[in-house]
Amino acid sequence: MDGKNIIPVPYVFTIITMAPIFLIAFLLPENPDSDIYREINSFLDGHLLGQVGYWSSKFPFSSKVVANYISILGPVFALIFFVKVYQGLIVDPEQYKKHTVIKYFFAAIGMIGLISFVIYINYFGSVDLGAHSRKWRFFGSNAFAYSLFSSGMLFGLYGMTIFSYAGFFYLPRLLIKRWRDK
Repeated sequence: MDGKNIIPVPYVFTIITMAPIFLIAFLLPENPDSDIYREINSFLDGHLLGQVGYWSSKFPFSSKVVANYISILGPVFALIFFVKVYQGLIVDPEQYKKHTVIKYFFAAIGMIGLISFVIYINYFGSVDLGAHSRKWRFFGSNAFAYSLFSSGMLFGLYGMTIFSYAGFFYLPRLLIKRWRDK
């Protein structure tokens, strides 16, 4: 190999899993305005995760449904995404020649921090993009911008599975093998 990685992105799968975000944001009302929507809202609050993740006070109901969709189905989709990518993944081990255990240790600490943050936001925390600072308020101001942001969050979960594999499985095995070979 010539120092390149090949990560085959399953585009159709990605589009299919992100399409519901746009459909929910555009088809559901901003607030639960009928009995069925009030029932769904009650179910989300009482039996699912309620108000978690990134949502918007400008359209609280539809954004709550999207946030629950990402929090509940996102890890399942991320696992499927990883399996699809892993089947065709090509990694050049030569690119990791200069990685040391110390570099790996600090990278692993950073990855653990990032994963902890994502878990916290998606399952315990809540961020209102509609009332956030000027920089982030744009994503909570209309359904399209919110859908793009939420799709990015879902795709971020997909990427985290690949980085977690590389950081917690592939690279440690490579470092151990290199250490044993010396």
